[in-house]
Amino acid sequence: MHLINRHLLTATAGPFLFGWFVITFLLMIDVLFRYVDLFVSKGVPFVLATRVLLLSLGHTFALSVPMAVLVGVLMGVGQLAADHEITAMKASGLSLWALARPLFVAAALIAVTQTAYNHYVYPRSNHTLVNLLQDIGRQKPMLEIREQQFTDLTDRLTIFVRTKDDLTGVIGDVSIFEKAQPGDASPRLTIAERGRIVPDHTNNLLRIELEDGEIHEVPDPEDPDTYQLTRFRQHNMVLENMEQDFQVSERSARGDREMDLKELGAAAAVERGHQADVRSRVRELSATVLDGQWRVLDPTGRGEIVDSATGSDRSRVEVADSFFRSTRQLVERALEQDRYQSRLLESYRVKENKYRVEYQKKFAIPVACIVFVLLGVPMAVAGSRSGRGISVSLALAVYLIYYAFLMGGEKLADRGRLDPVVAMWAANVVLTAIGIPLFARTVREGSLPDLSSFFKRRGARASAPTGAA
Repeated sequence: MHLINRHLLTATAGPFLFGWFVITFLLMIDVLFRYVDLFVSKGVPFVLATRVLLLSLGHTFALSVPMAVLVGVLMGVGQLAADHEITAMKASGLSLWALARPLFVAAALIAVTQTAYNHYVYPRSNHTLVNLLQDIGRQKPMLEIREQQFTDLTDRLTIFVRTKDDLTGVIGDVSIFEKAQPGDASPRLTIAERGRIVPDHTNNLLRIELEDGEIHEVPDPEDPDTYQLTRFRQHNMVLENMEQDFQVSERSARGDREMDLKELGAAAAVERGHQADVRSRVRELSATVLDGQWRVLDPTGRGEIVDSATGSDRSRVEVADSFFRSTRQLVERALEQDRYQSRLLESYRVKENKYRVEYQKKFAIPVACIVFVLLGVPMAVAGSRSGRGISVSLALAVYLIYYAFLMGGEKLADRGRLDPVVAMWAANVVLTAIGIPLFARTVREGSLPDLSSFFKRRGARASAPTGAA
């Protein structure tokens, strides 16, 4: 039995490694384009660009390994079934469950390894990658200027461009905010319809050539009447010391994908604490309003309000009218505060959901390795009779279903419309519900539908004459 188990694992190991390589390469295509752009177009040193490429493998491996498990099972078991080795093993008294057992054990080991990887390696590689990209951005600020984003080139200058061509440096719909000093509340605003960014690497300068624009400024912040507007056809801005020597920073702040399981749990707990504080403030606000209203309804309190007019020049009607106006203002302020606290509560809930989604994802994706074995074995047996093309099509369908559930669930959970546990585990549950009856039918010597004959029948019907009986 040990020889058979070793033979099954050996038959699937090669396709697994092949699928891992191919899938990783496909997922890294966008990163490769970015690597070439950094090294060739942006002038980033080869060593730094290569570090960006290697660190980008961290999040890619988290996705490519489970996908490679399904490829390995489909190709490995499918080849054994096509060579009638599965039939020979069953003829010698071995059930399909006994044959698939080492594959489940191997998938479980891969799942455990992937979970440890997602806890220890993945967040640290992501954190290092983000730090490296920020360090490169400080060394070459032009790299950080992106479309539809505000970019702080210095602590006193912020730029926004609606369109940008990385090859020519041409920018469109430009807005530049210049502060006299950090924290200036009235910065000078320069807007232009178009422009061009020209880096001067030799002199460590960055020249921004603007066309058809305006300059808005208030020379004296204490006197708004000094507001000035200057229109121009062409205006050049030269920024000095924009390309610094590369320095490694140690950024301590971490995003949700830069945290391990312990940090994600702690961050989610902090956001739950913020939500509890918001609810406490809302209760206090409601209690304040209710106390004021109860004072009016309570005979003693109402008498105090009426008696306050005694000894004053105001009549009781004036005192009551003044009290009702103050009560109305109190209620309006309470409503405004309630809306603000509701928005604040929603922002804290969204942050908590992001941390919880990432926490569950570190377990759900590795467990998919076992689910893919459960689906892959019957699919491989069916593929040996229906053809490799059908088997590959089924694999693609499984990928689409799984990642549609995963990505869709993540979006819904981030927006608070679905619980993060349900969102991240729904794909595994659905595919397991599909895989169990398929696997059980295959174990009971049943057969899956012959998909090749199904497609042949459909093709024959489509090609038959209209009047044929």
